[in-house]
Amino acid sequence: MKLLLIRHAQSENNVIEDQPDYAQARQPDPPLTARGHASARQFAQDADLSGVTHLYTSLMLRAVQTAAPIAARLTLPAHGLALAYEYGGLTTGPAGGFTPVTGGDHTSLRAHCPALIWPAHLKGQPWDGGAEAWEAPLFHARAVHVLTDLRTRHREQDRVALITHHDFAGALIRAALGWPATDTPPTFHLAHLGTALLDLPADGGVGGLVWLNR
Repeated sequence: MKLLLIRHAQSENNVIEDQPDYAQARQPDPPLTARGHASARQFAQDADLSGVTHLYTSLMLRAVQTAAPIAARLTLPAHGLALAYEYGGLTTGPAGGFTPVTGGDHTSLRAHCPALIWPAHLKGQPWDGGAEAWEAPLFHARAVHVLTDLRTRHREQDRVALITHHDFAGALIRAALGWPATDTPPTFHLAHLGTALLDLPADGGVGGLVWLNR
């Protein structure tokens, strides 16, 4: 199976992350900026997405909004993947140890992406937001779970695209390559709307990184 990771477009938190009051000003689940929306539409128009057979997205708002034009371009449903969210999940305050925030439900998020398919295990419920401790082993275990889930769902010839996030994309790449959990900063950095292609063998063995940041 080929897994194409796509980082979401620019969010409203991204444009203030260098400000001294970022921790107080950040939104738990920020939307895309106007620039982010425009970039996502341009990406959907120009990117080489040939051969993509299935599309998934994190349930964070910025990912769902990024998925909308891509799903429209591909004429594919965008399957919500509840565990593909960014490190820490939805909380108030900076990373780790703050009040959990519940995510959107199917109706509210489908208003941003009409192609969104809600996870079956969340039928009739909102996403819980995934708030978690800021611990590398937890992030690694979640990445392994996502990869195992996708391998279970898909055949070797499938080409799957996943709209996800900067830090979690790094965790997915490291897990696919068989690297252990680490407390060091991500080795792999995806720009907004950057892509990384993973080759995941059907036998569950160590995968390969075909490209980064195309």
